[in-house]
Amino acid sequence: MASHSTQNPFIDQLRDLLNVFEESEADAAYFSPQAIRDSVPLSIQDDPLPDHALMNILKTVVVRTPKTANSRFYNQLFGGKENLAVIADMMVARMNNSMYTYKVAGPHVLIEQEVLRKACNSIGFAEGEGMFCPGGSLANLAAMVLARNTLDPGVVDRGFTGDTYIAYTSEQGHYSIRKNAGIIGIGRTNVREVPVNARGEMLAERLGALVQRDVEAGFVPFFVNLTAGTTALGAFDDITALSAIAKAHNLWVHVDGSYGASVLLSKRRAALLKGIELADSVTWNAHKMMGVPLTCSMLLSRQSGLLARSFSEIADYLFQENTDELNPGTRSLQCGRRNDAFKVWALWKQLGNKGYEQRIERQFQRRDQVVSAIESDADFELIMKPALLNVCFRYRGVDSDRICSALDQKGLGKIGHGTFGGKHFMRMVIVDPDIQIEDILQFLATIKTVADDLQCSDAQTAVPTIQQEAMNS
Repeated sequence: MASHSTQNPFIDQLRDLLNVFEESEADAAYFSPQAIRDSVPLSIQDDPLPDHALMNILKTVVVRTPKTANSRFYNQLFGGKENLAVIADMMVARMNNSMYTYKVAGPHVLIEQEVLRKACNSIGFAEGEGMFCPGGSLANLAAMVLARNTLDPGVVDRGFTGDTYIAYTSEQGHYSIRKNAGIIGIGRTNVREVPVNARGEMLAERLGALVQRDVEAGFVPFFVNLTAGTTALGAFDDITALSAIAKAHNLWVHVDGSYGASVLLSKRRAALLKGIELADSVTWNAHKMMGVPLTCSMLLSRQSGLLARSFSEIADYLFQENTDELNPGTRSLQCGRRNDAFKVWALWKQLGNKGYEQRIERQFQRRDQVVSAIESDADFELIMKPALLNVCFRYRGVDSDRICSALDQKGLGKIGHGTFGGKHFMRMVIVDPDIQIEDILQFLATIKTVADDLQCSDAQTAVPTIQQEAMNS
């Protein structure tokens, strides 16, 4: 490869690492933990390393890192890449501004405000506000704090008074709700998991019954987490019906739209989130369906002023200039905070509303093509028609977890698995609209080959066993 030295070590080193990454990006090779330990000098030594030696180590790490933007990665709710968002994210590290004050962040505070305003308007929060969080789990945590503090404003200063607060989420809801209940002092055992229907959607009548039971027991129900795009199935809870029950009992309604809130950008798909404007708060992860690099999560509140009431603290050494409106640190979980707004703003500017709508439609079109291919193949069984981008299916006669592990360890691709309704299945997330259908069909063919190999291996193992049993008898 031709050299294009700029006499700038930073640019040259960056170009070298990017070249190595691009050359290996189509690879799905698997490296065991021991293989990494054997090939990468991980220990931190006493003496400095020469640049060339360090660069060789960094290149080795890059090559051995799982690639999430190729035609064999379907394992998570994120994948692919939009080049402009990647460039903007790299510039964030280069500019190295923190997002607590306008004095330090300058135009990026205004950019963040615009993105949050746009997201709030998409939901229907005309008077809303928001903040960026390092991931959907912490956005959900912030929502639980808002709910607790709204029910009992004095808890921020004096702490709990002894009441047992109860939160509700579906059996298919994200694990962060229970985890966060432990973090903020509610207690994990005080999170009720509401049963779901055959589609993985929370049952409204069961929520109502659980809340009534807790009220009669003297507990204090305060929060319900509805999910817009569950992790395993991609299911959407009925926000309208569930909100009515929750509001009748004065519960804070939070919609965890970490995965599915982005469908609001498509007029055709927005009906999946019917009633979302009724929520008190919403989590929205742009690093999933919107195609920006990790992490890019927003917590959005229907009512303004609640974030500062829960998270603001006096710090004269920091908030020295401008109004609170221009100092996001007064309404944030964090002090020092990475700038996550710039990348989604840049990409949203590039695509516009219409471009994002087209991108989301391409995701759903690709999903439908995959569903059609699976339904037309007698060796596959579709678990259910997908609501979002999760295509859940299994190969007849072979355990899904074995297939997933074999694909990974043979370096053939990454795909996850799950269980619902007594059925264990593979979960193929079609979140990258730039993967061509021909490549996806090839991956399905690879799954069949791996599954057939496993069946043959099982049959060969079974023959000596049968022979031995016959001899013993």
